[in-house]
Amino acid sequence: MIEPLNAFDPPQTWEELVELKPKIRHSTPQTARFPEDLAFYDLYTKLVPRDIRLEIIKQLIGNNDYKILQNNFPYLKLLKNLPEVKHFCLWSRVGELLPEVIESEIAKAFPGKKYFWLENSLQTKSIPEIWHCQVFVKEK
Repeated sequence: MIEPLNAFDPPQTWEELVELKPKIRHSTPQTARFPEDLAFYDLYTKLVPRDIRLEIIKQLIGNNDYKILQNNFPYLKLLKNLPEVKHFCLWSRVGELLPEVIESEIAKAFPGKKYFWLENSLQTKSIPEIWHCQVFVKEK
């Protein structure tokens, strides 16, 4: 069992971030987001009913089977020393995607860029009703 990312020094390099991948899967919002970002996310989830949040995601995916979208609530605390790294989500209306499909979609969306993806553990998924994974892209 991998221990959750409960406390950490934010990574200084892309390589350090990639090494944290197994722990990020199990991290809590409190460890991955700054308190003000978490407060905004908590307020959003209180003010916008779950069925509306799900509908918003479905509308953003549109008629696509799956789509990469910028994460509206990125793990900025985790990425604080890495401004060149951006956080996205790959959302799927057709359920869980095969790793080959995920890799292909990310490579197509971010040609020539370094990236990695992970699926949060069931306990830490904020929207388990729609399959998605976290995507981190090094833009420079």
